[in-house]
Amino acid sequence: MSAKIGVIGCGWWATRAHLPALQANPDAVIAGIADPDAENRERTAQRFEIPPERVFASAAEMLEKAGLDAAIVAVPHSAHADLARAVLDRGLHLLLEKPMTIQPPDARALAALAKSRGVELIIGYPWHFNRQVLAVRDAIAEGRIGAIEYVSCQFASIVRELYRGNPEPYRDILDYAVNAPGLRTYADPEIAGGGQGQTQVTHSAALLFLLTGLKPVSVAALTESFELAVDLADAVVMRFANGAIGSLGSTGSVLRGQDEMLEYRIFGERGHITFDVNEGSAVIYGPEGEVHRLPGLPAEERYPDWAPADNLVDVVLGRGANGSPASLGVLTVEFVDAMYRAAREGRTMPVGKLEDVR
Repeated sequence: MSAKIGVIGCGWWATRAHLPALQANPDAVIAGIADPDAENRERTAQRFEIPPERVFASAAEMLEKAGLDAAIVAVPHSAHADLARAVLDRGLHLLLEKPMTIQPPDARALAALAKSRGVELIIGYPWHFNRQVLAVRDAIAEGRIGAIEYVSCQFASIVRELYRGNPEPYRDILDYAVNAPGLRTYADPEIAGGGQGQTQVTHSAALLFLLTGLKPVSVAALTESFELAVDLADAVVMRFANGAIGSLGSTGSVLRGQDEMLEYRIFGERGHITFDVNEGSAVIYGPEGEVHRLPGLPAEERYPDWAPADNLVDVVLGRGANGSPASLGVLTVEFVDAMYRAAREGRTMPVGKLEDVR
């Protein structure tokens, strides 16, 4: 039995990560691709040898005709909610690219819809499938450092030109193997919903919540756009439901050719953990002074961009659980939204509901 997967959106990330993963998976069939851009469709169909009867100009047509078991939605942020709803309404499992949605009510509605239809909604965070990440998560859950009291996270990435609407300088770094990002995809706030917050903080925050199991309840924040129309740098302090506090910072200003950074420092009442995700280095400092270094991770495994699509196939075939669930996506959307509200209003804001008052 094979999982018949349809892919909605033939842009950079679908052609860079999801479609190659499906093509390489012996248990997956690319049952359809859909994109309103004819040139994107044509290049994608040619690269992945997809026959014309499986190529569609609209998601609605593909969902109607392709006989899918599941779908992947990899489109600009502002289109996530409507297309995800269309997939879930048909009772199909879904891999939805991050950020889950821009607005928290949309994220909560999608999670509720997936539950009511009895299907899995996977959010596209590759780091959630990193073996070191899962080992650190398990160590914390087992109480190796006791109750968490303080956390910090720093994420610095190479994306400034994307926010300027100029993706070309990153062609080799980001590997536009088939199609490049649209000029407005990350630069127009009406489409992207924001800059570093929606594109990158969503990664580092979701991973923090996965690692620690902590739930943020309030945030104070500063964001800065500099010369851009969207935020380039974000700084957040937060309080968690268990009383712990923490900080999270992110910038998209790393220059091409330089190393990106994703680092966590997690302090508990009985020890702490240092975790350099990009370097594949994690160390647990225990209550008796012991130091345990987790096995290093090869560079090619540190950001397993193929893993979300493989997870979708496993879910369809009933041989795996959702590794990046909707509940985590909802929490992250609420957090990023609260970050933007706190920065805009200059005061501490709650995370989630209060109907996300603006």
